[in-house]
Amino acid sequence: VTATDRDEGPNAEVKYSFFKIPEEFLKTFKLDPENGEIEIKEKLNFEEQTFYELHVQARDAGGLSSHSKVL
Repeated sequence: VTATDRDEGPNAEVKYSFFKIPEEFLKTFKLDPENGEIEIKEKLNFEEQTFYELHVQARDAGGLSSHSKVL
């Protein structure tokens, strides 16, 4: 995921994190807090889980945040 901030300097820095996702998804997915890249840490089993819904939060240094859903 990608988010931008129009501020300049440190307030323009955006950090990413998962937001309210099931605990078991944290074993399966990894989110890079610096660039928003989502990695799969283990094989997906579509017989057990037909789809994955992840919520990602982007927060700037000023404390403002936005959310996105990744399916």
